Amino acid sequence: MAAAKVLFSGAVEGDLPGLFKKVETVNKKNGPFEAVFCVGQFFGPGADTDEFNDALVAYVTGQGSIPVPTYFIGGYGAGSAAIVEALPAAKAPLKYLGRSGVTVINGLNVAFLDGTYNHAVFTGRGEPPPPTPVCRHYTQDDVGLLKSQLKALEGEVDILLTCEWPRGLTTGLQGELPAGYRPASSGSNIVSELVTLARPRYHIAGGEQLAYARPPFSHRDLGAGQRVTRFVGLAPMAHPGKAKSLHALGLTPAAAMEPEALSAVPEGCTPSPFELRQAKRDQDELAAPSDFNRWSGMGPGGQAKKPRREPAAAPQAIEGRPDVPRDPWSTVVVKNLPWAAGEPEIVAFFAQAGKVVNVWRGTNPRDGRVQHFTHVQFEGREGAERALRLHNTDMGGRQVVVEPSTAGTAGMGRHARDADGAGGGAGGEAGGAGKPVDGCWFCLGSVAADTELVASVGEEVYLALDKGQITPEHVLLVPIDHHPCSVALSAGCFAEVERYMSALRSLYASLGRELVAFERHLSLRNKGGNHCHINVLGVTPAAGRRAAEAFRAAASAAGYKLEHIPAPPRGTSPDELLKQLKTAVGGPDSEYFMALLPDGSRLVRPLMRGERWPMTLGREVLADLAGVPERAGWKACALTPEEEAARVERFKQLFQPYDIMAGEE
Repeated sequence: MAAAKVLFSGAVEGDLPGLFKKVETVNKKNGPFEAVFCVGQFFGPGADTDEFNDALVAYVTGQGSIPVPTYFIGGYGAGSAAIVEALPAAKAPLKYLGRSGVTVINGLNVAFLDGTYNHAVFTGRGEPPPPTPVCRHYTQDDVGLLKSQLKALEGEVDILLTCEWPRGLTTGLQGELPAGYRPASSGSNIVSELVTLARPRYHIAGGEQLAYARPPFSHRDLGAGQRVTRFVGLAPMAHPGKAKSLHALGLTPAAAMEPEALSAVPEGCTPSPFELRQAKRDQDELAAPSDFNRWSGMGPGGQAKKPRREPAAAPQAIEGRPDVPRDPWSTVVVKNLPWAAGEPEIVAFFAQAGKVVNVWRGTNPRDGRVQHFTHVQFEGREGAERALRLHNTDMGGRQVVVEPSTAGTAGMGRHARDADGAGGGAGGEAGGAGKPVDGCWFCLGSVAADTELVASVGEEVYLALDKGQITPEHVLLVPIDHHPCSVALSAGCFAEVERYMSALRSLYASLGRELVAFERHLSLRNKGGNHCHINVLGVTPAAGRRAAEAFRAAASAAGYKLEHIPAPPRGTSPDELLKQLKTAVGGPDSEYFMALLPDGSRLVRPLMRGERWPMTLGREVLADLAGVPERAGWKACALTPEEEAARVERFKQLFQPYDIMAGEE
């Protein structure tokens, strides 16, 4: 049998015209291809039950051109429920593979698992998923069905398709890992188990904001010879750095191959990372010290018996008290606790630092495993400060690690701060020259930067129109050098930010508006880490009066409480303000959200380890305050290059009387 020529695509995210245009180009140049397989989210952002758009309907009814038969998973997102339900009766060469299973396409055995891991859904502890054919989060039944079909399959799995990478993919590899890949949190253990069971010839996956082809790895011989898997992770089609989103293969079905060919091990092949990972876990389990599991005894003749190790107790999740508001300033993060230590033991140990009011230990949302760190909250901030002195002290035979809850979330350790809060940021260069990062949207020297949107350039800061403006006067304040956040800036750079902020207040006042702004600092380690940018907008006085409550309500809905920082007294220097803000957010190495209100006061929330801040919260509040909530999504506000150029020119003219750099040239 001849090789089947097939294409694979990363997350389409609703851009079907873009997908089929690319496929048509590749098909004409290198085809003909027999099938296209799409992994990652196929539909656009939004609810599954949203109204579908006309572009989607056109491809279902056959009015839109589909150059190659297309099969997809990731069947969730805006309008997906109705479209997926209608597809089986449609004549278009577009097919949703389903929630999970094994099928044969062009002679190839294709296994697939749709959706992503959600602990509440997978364990049945949350609300049951709606009874629709789409699969935003797979269930135990979905995984069980696939496993049973894999065990019953007589032949080999040619292709495994998933919307997530497998956890532990790079175990055993030497050298630099792919940029943006997080070995400890990227991927799903469920998918890792499926790879080990399926032993696919190719595993194609979406779900990460990067593209990566791992060196092939071999599975152990089960009696029919070794089997080798090649993993290819594809980026979304709309990846800002234009990472690879299409991959082509000419693949002869395993059923038509000789046994020797199936067992061939290519050069550069490594052992299975998942088998290595399991072996390491087993070894760590045996070697781990614990005073909670003792053995002793002498054999005949006074000889010591060979130690028999009892299985160590696995750490358990601790829900914490829901009636105690979580205060990051009064909380520490503890690691390396004895495995058998539960909440009573933890409270008793830390009582020497102060009254403990809450203890919680969560689970990883991707794979459901208990997190390796525990939060301990005290009655006041003094207790948390005293608890830091217990760092490296003994508890049950282990040296516990105690850190501030808000430190280290952006990649720095507990000792990153000096006496008054200064220190390295996520880029490790606070107060110094942050090196430009290739591919960063905000580094002016990067090819990815939209320099056409820049309206003013200062000594250390520039002002640019937002790519998807909520209003025509929606701008960003950005340091020229690659610094992670505003509290990691040098005093001079921060002072220039404040000068620009004052100029924008004057501009907005001339338009009958008041200034509202926000900064979201999440580490975002891909692309070299976060590049500080502050969203600034002018709103009506009425909207300005409700800005504080709007931010608080949005944060509360997400499970967070914002702390109010009063406006600095008149005459406060930028240097003094910078020190105050460093203290408020927990230091320059902390992740945080900060909103600036019309009266100059701020609302702040440092983020503790394990907390997930909603990425779009700040923009959604600004869009609501501006009276255009439908513009909360920046992609919905995109303009043509000509329209962008016109807006930039208009804003420059509007801002010119207030520009701090006016007359400098």
